[in-house]
Amino acid sequence: MGQTNSFTRLINSRKHIRLYAREYAEEHGLNASEVEKDIIQAKKYNHISFGEYAWTGFYDLTQEQKKTVSTLWSRMEFRKKFTDRRYIGMLMNKYIFSKVFDEFYGRKCVQASDVTEDGLKELAEGTGKVVYKPNCKGMGKGVRVLPVTCAEDIKDALDHIRNGGNGIIEEYICQDDVLSELNPSAVSVVRFYSVTSPYGTHLFAPVLTSALHKDIANGCQDALTAVVDIRTGKVLTDAVDQNKMEEYTVHPMTGVAFKGLQLNHWDKTLEMLKRAVPLGKKISNIGWDVAITKDGPVLIEANTIPGFNTAQYAGYGWITDGYGYQPLFDAVNDIPFADDGRYERVVMRLE
Repeated sequence: MGQTNSFTRLINSRKHIRLYAREYAEEHGLNASEVEKDIIQAKKYNHISFGEYAWTGFYDLTQEQKKTVSTLWSRMEFRKKFTDRRYIGMLMNKYIFSKVFDEFYGRKCVQASDVTEDGLKELAEGTGKVVYKPNCKGMGKGVRVLPVTCAEDIKDALDHIRNGGNGIIEEYICQDDVLSELNPSAVSVVRFYSVTSPYGTHLFAPVLTSALHKDIANGCQDALTAVVDIRTGKVLTDAVDQNKMEEYTVHPMTGVAFKGLQLNHWDKTLEMLKRAVPLGKKISNIGWDVAITKDGPVLIEANTIPGFNTAQYAGYGWITDGYGYQPLFDAVNDIPFADDGRYERVVMRLE
């Protein structure tokens, strides 16, 4: 029975690959059988998904470049080997995160169960709004910006908080002028990635994330993302909508260009991360979300299974000469990362 089920799964898998290969080949003017062979080889090597295959422009990469593409599967294997799962809760639980990283948090945060009317007014002082976040959800799910400007607002906010279950309420972040000019309706963030193994810790692939339509910037739902030079804080690329693979030279709301935008307080941001990242070194791969205020950077949150799309988007492959970020995760095979110059603008060793 087990062999029959395995054989059936294999047949079904090949069927899906063949169908996808036909669609991909038709869209790109390629030979379907060649695309199918390429996908099969890629899946044998790193279990690449169809989405990752399209996003990275995998078919057009050289064999050497293909070996450097990092996939969700390859990063999961890395985390299995080097992450101490006992520490994951300090990132997944947003209230615990705010306490562990209090030095870098830069705003008041309270548990939803402790919020009173007076406490809500205090948190909203100066901005007229607060942020509610479910304690243990990711991908921006359930996050709400709640207005607190009058008695009716306060009542509605308290009702939402009490019906929302376990969560946190925090002060709304006031971003600096550069990012306000880009998008005044939502706080833009810079997502950094860190990877830690016995061979050291690296910070890499900073990505500017700005909301497209909503009041919360989250790459999984509603955002435009662009790659930032890790050493200068200057945006290197146009922005891409990760959900539609559409590129934008300017933010459609304001007309401000992404490429060439210089982010403020970059040295302070790097210094903050140099102190914050080691606190999470028991977790081998983290996505750090940073907001930049007039006074400097603050940590928003950190993610244990961070989205990775923009870093390896085919349109931005020129930054690393078409090479992906798997070399940072090859410690799983006892291969240390060695930067040959391709990653100069996007990878920085911390320790």
